[in-house]
Amino acid sequence: MTKTPFKLIHDSTLQFLFLFTNADGFYITSRYALQHGWIAAGCSNMHQAIELYIKAILKLNYEQEIGHDLVKILRKYKNRDSYFTEILQNPEFVELLEQLSTAYLTYRYGEAGASSNSKEIIEMLDEIAFNLRNIYLKNIKSPSNKIYIPMEVRTNFLKDNQFFTEANLTNNPLAQMGLPIGDELFDDKKML
Repeated sequence: MTKTPFKLIHDSTLQFLFLFTNADGFYITSRYALQHGWIAAGCSNMHQAIELYIKAILKLNYEQEIGHDLVKILRKYKNRDSYFTEILQNPEFVELLEQLSTAYLTYRYGEAGASSNSKEIIEMLDEIAFNLRNIYLKNIKSPSNKIYIPMEVRTNFLKDNQFFTEANLTNNPLAQMGLPIGDELFDDKKML
């Protein structure tokens, strides 16, 4: 084998794009894992998705936050966007984010167990991810808020999703980058 199948690329110019791309990936896989009973993976990926969406938003203002305590980060930057304050005013969201932050190391490494209600977690995940994505996309003046979801997983992604609809989905893999591009560059109908 001449090339490694996985190799890190460090590029500070693209770092903010990687944050958003990774946030989408963690959101989608969190939802899938929670739907199928992989609670530890689902909650770990949920934490990562929310953290990276927040950090991507902050990065647009040349702010870089270190740490993984979601509530602490939101409190520190609560004036950055009204939705940050909205999250902090919702006791259920705060409790879930505190639990996810505490679980970041202990639950992920099997040092703690958990009780959970996947349906409720997914509902909160969808709402938070939808709103944080839209804040980021609004701030970069993207003409589209579509999320890249391949055709073969769309039904699963949309199941019980109260925020994303078929109209929010695209086959355009460039949507993963959060680039300010329109759908006219990539016709979904041709991908069916």
